[in-house]
Amino acid sequence: MTNTSTTPDYHRIISPLVGLAVCMALMPGIKGADHTTAAQGTNIAETFTGEQLSVSGSERAGRVQIIIAKWSSDDEVKRLSEPLRHADGESLLAMLHDRHPRIGVVLMPGVQAHGIRVRTPTPRNVLFARDVTTPTGRQIIVIADEHLGLGEPPLEARKQVPEFNLLDIRFGPDGKGVGKVVAAADMTYNAKTGVVEVKDFSTRPARLIDVLAQTP
Repeated sequence: MTNTSTTPDYHRIISPLVGLAVCMALMPGIKGADHTTAAQGTNIAETFTGEQLSVSGSERAGRVQIIIAKWSSDDEVKRLSEPLRHADGESLLAMLHDRHPRIGVVLMPGVQAHGIRVRTPTPRNVLFARDVTTPTGRQIIVIADEHLGLGEPPLEARKQVPEFNLLDIRFGPDGKGVGKVVAAADMTYNAKTGVVEVKDFSTRPARLIDVLAQTP
């Protein structure tokens, strides 16, 4: 199945970010005290890689890359405070779309043996991304406006399904993270961080493991 999207905004964010991802591998980077990593001459704040787990078992199902062009600011969190407090996914997406803030991309594995176009990574836009410091490490909150088919069969994950999805990645002291994905009905507001997160995180199945911040 080929990706037939013709949405101009979609391609405007995807193409530059994929290009910047290549630059990240070729250029030296710098590390700031606020956990953000930027390659000199690029606009990438930080890149993460991890292994997705199959929804049908515990086997690994390919590498995923998450590229954050910029983190959502305190002002953005304040602007979204009402739908965040009410864990209102529909209103969150409406307000995020209002300013077209494509600020990153999730790149899932392509489909092998189905032609060059579908072998390329499957991209999903990131509209909101927050880096939270926790007592044990870090928590990364990512909001997308399409279904994130992490661990699903590649042809199914390739389908573009409009949907609020929240990816919650939690890192331990060893620097490795575990990521879980939910739709709007399964998120909750965290008053301490001021953003939404996965409800009952410990009981949800992992979709990403061994998530690491990519070193430049």
